[in-house]
Amino acid sequence: MARRLKVGIIGTGQIGKSHLRKYQDIPEAEVVAVCDIREDEAQRVAEQFGVPHVFADYHELLKVDEIESVDVCLHNKLHCPVTCDALEAGKHVYCEKPLALSAAEAQRMVETAERVGKKMQMQLNTLFTPEAQTAKRLIEKGVLGRVYYAKTSHYRRRGRPYVDGYGTAHFVQKDWAGGGALNDMGVYHLGLMVWLLGNPELESVTASSFQELPMDARRRKKSGYDVEETMVGLVRFEGDVTLFFEESWAIHAEGGDGDRVLGSKGGLKLDPLTVYTDLGGVEADAQIAMGSFENRQRLMDQRHPGLRDTQRHYVWAVLGKVPWINTGRIGLRVCEISEAMYRSAKSRAEVKWGK
Repeated sequence: MARRLKVGIIGTGQIGKSHLRKYQDIPEAEVVAVCDIREDEAQRVAEQFGVPHVFADYHELLKVDEIESVDVCLHNKLHCPVTCDALEAGKHVYCEKPLALSAAEAQRMVETAERVGKKMQMQLNTLFTPEAQTAKRLIEKGVLGRVYYAKTSHYRRRGRPYVDGYGTAHFVQKDWAGGGALNDMGVYHLGLMVWLLGNPELESVTASSFQELPMDARRRKKSGYDVEETMVGLVRFEGDVTLFFEESWAIHAEGGDGDRVLGSKGGLKLDPLTVYTDLGGVEADAQIAMGSFENRQRLMDQRHPGLRDTQRHYVWAVLGKVPWINTGRIGLRVCEISEAMYRSAKSRAEVKWGK
């Protein structure tokens, strides 16, 4: 029988249960322990999913030798300390997004992983869609020429956690979450753009944040809501590359404009994956035939399943079954951009990173 990665999950809330269900669909992984300060809930989850070991203190979980990997499913402010403890205990780590509340914390996590020689992955499902993987392929093969501009724009009409009816109050408290729409959904889209652009060094950011739309007064008071519902920013990277960013939990508009990458020879949008270029001086739009390409990849590339799901990719990468996409490093860059955006929005001025 092929070796299975033995996993311990820290945090059995909504995200922890979601990760646990996903591991059940990955034959190469086995969850052998769960941990939560609510020991009764951890016990209930363990019984539901057939997990043999239950802990209330994650330090005790880290002492279990058979556990090779730890999945951190805690509130954002706990990602850094728990991840670093797990790495120091000799475990690989799969961490829920965002990586940390600050660039300094994210840097500590990345450096700790590299020092101890373990993989540290951030959950970033936007990288593992067929469209994203194919877009990366097209960019790397030079279809777009020199990439110089990208745009990511995503809106929810009404989707603020807790005050609009779902999730817990921790999602809208800066002390716990670090921010609002940017740190929640924006991480996915920033991470995708950073990866597609080749993770260039950050130079500067100009941003504005907003909290304008009315909300339920009782839930506002109870939650202590103190984060943004909308963030808009302009990001400059080394090599004269610029990214325009919009993310909103609640706005009087539909959908947003999605994700686009523009280059000297062509441009693309991700949904549906379309390439805009010219043929012999004539403008041409080509919608990529994703169905046939995906089917061919599925039949011809044994690595295909490990490049179409973030959690499976992590498991397969640790087991050496697929080349590793280091989303920990991408998560660090996203933390740098996010921190600069919050600083710029507060000061109403451009932030030059590292100065």
